[in-house]
Amino acid sequence: MGWKKLSSKLLLDHPRVQVIEDRVLLPNKHEIDYLRIERPDASMVIAIGEDGKILLQKEYSYPPNETLYQFPGGAIEKNETPEKAAIRELAEEAKLKGELEYLGWFYVENRRTKAMLHVFLATQLETVDSGQDIEEEFEDFWFSEQEVSDLIHASAIRNYTALAGWAMYKSRK
Repeated sequence: MGWKKLSSKLLLDHPRVQVIEDRVLLPNKHEIDYLRIERPDASMVIAIGEDGKILLQKEYSYPPNETLYQFPGGAIEKNETPEKAAIRELAEEAKLKGELEYLGWFYVENRRTKAMLHVFLATQLETVDSGQDIEEEFEDFWFSEQEVSDLIHASAIRNYTALAGWAMYKSRK
């Protein structure tokens, strides 16, 4: 059933990502070269204010050259738990802290990496003073659940992590 790795070659070693080419033997006995990526897991936070409104942020994304809606989040640093990363990212990106509830996780891109994105719900929000990454600038928007659904329906939210996180939030019991 599984593939057998015969060899590996590191093609790119960058602090944020490693690109590896594996030579693999498929169950049908064919050998192929397969490109995979090693990157850190990440955490994302869906923050809900006392009024029930949900925080979405707009941030410029370089590869598509677009400003996209997203939930606060980012990479889990070395020796950091998913929850600690969620706390740090929410503070850095939204200047908020709150009570966290773990909603689950999903693979970021299962055909190329085993990296996971952990999703948290934050309630009982309070403002905090925190530093900010120089690569990041955010514009905050607070929407009702219906407005978020309307944005999705209109394809205004097209970041797959935001869509997957929203699905996890809406399916919680």
